[in-house]
Amino acid sequence: MTGAASRTAREAQDRAHAILQAGTRGFLATRTAAGAAVVHPISVFHRADGLWMNTYLKSAKARNMIRHPAVAVVVVECGAGAPRPPGVLVRGRAELLPEDADPPPATVEPAYLLPGVTAPVPGDPIWSLNGRRRWFRVPLTDVTLLEATDAQA
Repeated sequence: MTGAASRTAREAQDRAHAILQAGTRGFLATRTAAGAAVVHPISVFHRADGLWMNTYLKSAKARNMIRHPAVAVVVVECGAGAPRPPGVLVRGRAELLPEDADPPPATVEPAYLLPGVTAPVPGDPIWSLNGRRRWFRVPLTDVTLLEATDAQA
C-alpha cells in the first residue's frame, strides 16, 4: 500500500470510529430460524471492545443472535447537519454477555438516542430487568466506513 493509500485507509478508519463513538442509532441484520434475513432498528453503544446492544432475551433479535450469531450492524451518523448517511458497517459474531456485564459508560448526547431510550448507567436496573434484558456485543474486527456515494448508488 502506498503512503497516500495508507493515509486514506487510516483516515477512513478514524472517521468510522468517530461515527461509532458519537452515534447510537443503528440497524441490526440477523437471520431467522428459517434463515431469512431481517433488519431491526436498535440503539448501539460503542466501547473499545465492540458495539454493545441491549434487548429482551425473548425478543426476535435476541433469539436470532443466539441461534445465528453472524450479524451485520449499520450505525448511522445523525444529528443536526449530519450528511446523508454516512454510516459504519460492522460485521461479526454477536456474543451474549453475562448477566452481570456492566453497560458501556454514557458518553453519548441525548439527541443521538432513539426515542424512549436513556443512556446506560452502570448498575441501573432498567438495563437488566431481573435478567429479562441482556447485553450483546459485536467485536470491531470488520469495520467499513460507508461513504455518502455508496448510499446513493
